[in-house]
Amino acid sequence: MGNPKVKLLTFNTWGLKYVSKFRKQRLTALAERLSNPTSESDNYDVVALQEIWCAEDWELIDKLCTSLFPYRRWFSSGIIAGPGLAILSKIPIESTFLYRFPINGRPSAFFRGDWYVGKSIAVAKLKPLTKNSSPVAILNSHMHAPYSLVGDAAYSTHRTCQAWDFAEIASTLSKAGYAVIIVGDLNSKPGSLPFRIFQAESGVKDSWELINGVQDLNEIKEMPAELQIEVGGTTCDSLLNTWRADRKPDEACRLDYAFIDDKKLKPIDAKVVFTEKIPNIGSYSDHFAYTTTLEVLPITNTNNEINVNSDILNLKKKLYLDIKLEITNYINKTVPFQKNWRMLHFFISYLLIIGVLVAITFPAVIAPWSAVLLCLFGIVLAVTGTANGMICYLFGRSELRNLKEVLMECDDKMRSINELIKESN
Repeated sequence: MGNPKVKLLTFNTWGLKYVSKFRKQRLTALAERLSNPTSESDNYDVVALQEIWCAEDWELIDKLCTSLFPYRRWFSSGIIAGPGLAILSKIPIESTFLYRFPINGRPSAFFRGDWYVGKSIAVAKLKPLTKNSSPVAILNSHMHAPYSLVGDAAYSTHRTCQAWDFAEIASTLSKAGYAVIIVGDLNSKPGSLPFRIFQAESGVKDSWELINGVQDLNEIKEMPAELQIEVGGTTCDSLLNTWRADRKPDEACRLDYAFIDDKKLKPIDAKVVFTEKIPNIGSYSDHFAYTTTLEVLPITNTNNEINVNSDILNLKKKLYLDIKLEITNYINKTVPFQKNWRMLHFFISYLLIIGVLVAITFPAVIAPWSAVLLCLFGIVLAVTGTANGMICYLFGRSELRNLKEVLMECDDKMRSINELIKESN
């Protein structure tokens, strides 16, 4: 009969309320296609979704997919909205939990929303397919988005710290015997620092690269849009996506992944899907979906062996140094800037409020309407000044402590690596 196989789909559905175009129509079409596959290529065992932020959208998907996917879960924990993560499975789900990233943007960036939705890792532990196969753990996430190529708006430090936490959870589950699969829109290009953390620290490999090899991203940028998808696996900013048709050809990239434990899972096939258009609407999402078929390998006694190869250990040391450099630069540049101007705004606001209270008595007799304007001005100063003061004192201190925690965890790993290198010499 051979080893059991799992066909997995990961899809960022672009489900922003009031912002995403034709949201209801697109997600209805997605739910109908998932619930009623017309071909084997559309028949999935596990579906991991991102950006399902509206309860009504999940209720529709849940209702339509009940018969085909008996095991379903939508993760709802968040400040304003949940993390937008969901899983549909034909394989029984034994347990789930949600891990919220402690480092995840700034609350002041309300127009971006990453902090408010509570970006997280949604973990679903599945029942073993056979007595001789490892149970599968799906780690689904949508990491913090970049809003520029450089600077603090790129949020590269935040994604680095998120990948670090991701790796620790994945490594722990792997050592516990689970076949780990990390899926989702990870907002990190191949070869980036978060990408390297996943592969070096989680004990997982990129399923696309396991099949197609490490690819030259510069070559893929020069390809026609069709080949960028077929050969390069690009899922985001493709010219063939109706919601991203205004992008430059070289902006197309691969951000949606399935990282797998290649000691317990073997990728058989991988491709970009849901590239078709919905009639009179457009593409299913501003991303394309990614699917891979995985063979679940039999349990062996060598799954958790520790590799002490000196070259690998030195590569890990280089990775830790790069992580420390990324975080240190953020602490030394962005953190003081954010802290100082917000605290300055706080103090200046309250000095101006005192001035407004004194000044309001003088024009009140001559021009009463001006007193109203001064009162409104004072209210604006009080609200904005207090908000910035709280962000500086509460969130700024919390962010700094969380960043330092990752630095100390890196130091712990560095010490362990140095000990292993000494033992191997």
